[in-house]
Amino acid sequence: MKRKIIAAAALLSAALLLSSCGEEAPKVKDSIKISGQTMGTYYAMTIIPGQYGNQADKFKQIAEDEFKVVTNAISSFDPNSEISRFNRWNSTEPLKISKYLGDVIQEVNRQALRIDGVLDISVAPLVNLWGFGTDGRPEKVPTQSQIDEVREYVGFDKYKVSYIGGMAFLEKGDPRVKLDLSTVGEGLGVDRVAAKLDEGMISDYLVSIAGAVRTRGTNPEGKDWKVGIVNPVQPDGQPFEIVCPHGMAMSTSGSYRNYFVDENGKRYSHIIDPRTGKPIEHHTVSVTVIERSALVTDTLDTGLMVMGADAALKWGDEHETAIYTIEIKDGKPVGRHNRYFEPYLKCDAKDAQ
Repeated sequence: MKRKIIAAAALLSAALLLSSCGEEAPKVKDSIKISGQTMGTYYAMTIIPGQYGNQADKFKQIAEDEFKVVTNAISSFDPNSEISRFNRWNSTEPLKISKYLGDVIQEVNRQALRIDGVLDISVAPLVNLWGFGTDGRPEKVPTQSQIDEVREYVGFDKYKVSYIGGMAFLEKGDPRVKLDLSTVGEGLGVDRVAAKLDEGMISDYLVSIAGAVRTRGTNPEGKDWKVGIVNPVQPDGQPFEIVCPHGMAMSTSGSYRNYFVDENGKRYSHIIDPRTGKPIEHHTVSVTVIERSALVTDTLDTGLMVMGADAALKWGDEHETAIYTIEIKDGKPVGRHNRYFEPYLKCDAKDAQ
């Protein structure tokens, strides 16, 4: 949901380099490869089915059923989704929602508070103001007064989730409040599919939706799964870095695909800093996070993009979280990572396919 549909090959190569970390010719296990579209982007799965055999249609249906649960709850582009219904709710009275949506909002906010609230799902009106939401591109760049007006109803204190008798409710402090959960859609989808595969005792798989990935076990050659971090200067070319997630979740937030350029040649990213109400302006173009949950990584990577590379790496050190950043310096991409990311770079990029 962070990126609109672009060439399938570009997105699949971003995720999605399945190879081994070794040089001997291994025995290759039977595997199933599945791909398709969801959340305005592409997904890809490689599964070693074991006792289940080649049931590609079954696994594809499992994945798409899980993706539907996510989009039914959080899609801003589906007028029938729960979040769209809430965004149209012109009242400060509580609106009944699914417990699933309530739990997602609570968890996203817990993670956002870990990074000082620089990820704020109530920025939807600002996202729309800048032309990155459901309203389309504005004719002109918003004025400061327009930004200030919208910021009056943006913030963690402008909405509330509550639970009564096993039911969940979501209410607005101002009828103009709107929420945007698109930044975590990919991570939610990946986590749900991974959970289903775990329930089915599938011990080896890679599941990806655009920049969010979950892995378990090993690839068909019995080696570590390999995943590529996109080169922001050449997004459709070779990866900038090869990573072995070692059974963890990994996601990347980047500002190099979704942006617009105004009449003066100034570039505006789709990533909005809630502290200013404006798109980020620093030279960091990509942040990758590795954690146990793709929802967690998908929440953190966007907020850390807002903070920029220096602050993101410092935060990662303080919270023992693996962080990899890419900045543009003198027109060239420069990667940096903290010591917690080091174990995930123990791959031989030469074998990547």
